[in-house]
Amino acid sequence: RALAWEGLTPVLVAADLEIVAVAGVGDPVRPEAKSLVTDLIDAGWQVGVLSGDHPEVVSAVAKEVGATSELVRGAATPEEKAQVVRNTEAVMVGDGVNDAAAMAAARCGIAVHGGAEASLAAADVFTSRPGLRPISELFTAARQTMSVIRRNLWFSLGYNLVGAGLAMTGLIHPLIAAVMMPLSSLTVITSSMRNRAFKAEDAV
Repeated sequence: RALAWEGLTPVLVAADLEIVAVAGVGDPVRPEAKSLVTDLIDAGWQVGVLSGDHPEVVSAVAKEVGATSELVRGAATPEEKAQVVRNTEAVMVGDGVNDAAAMAAARCGIAVHGGAEASLAAADVFTSRPGLRPISELFTAARQTMSVIRRNLWFSLGYNLVGAGLAMTGLIHPLIAAVMMPLSSLTVITSSMRNRAFKAEDAV
């Protein structure tokens, strides 16, 4: 039990049908994991952990990285993962075959670099570089993209309302208002090109 609380899976070693030793097996938590979770929580996300590992091991790892305790579940089957993700409309990050169904059910499935082929096929996005930094960059770029989209929508709406209003009141010729329409589109396209959130060299 002590090994489980340290994030290690206990393995019993037996000789002549008698247990002679207990070994702890586990993968170290990536050093950037805690900072990534902190950044996501600061940005308004709730971060949980779904895993098929022993519940105590999962709880220990979740506590180490600062995940939301209410969203932590161990000993989860692939079907249970998918159901949880479906019920919460979550974004799912995974790398294994057991994560594929959950990623397919998620609002957005993200497979990490080096993941199983099934997870890559099920994911909407996969990172092309190792580590967790690409995931942080992906969330940041997604927020920037939505910000650009909202800004362009408001600009285009205001531009067209002003043009249509001036034409209807006779302050400008309708032909000029018609010319302003494609200029509005060009302005929006130029704004989007100048504020690209996803760079070619940072593609995920």
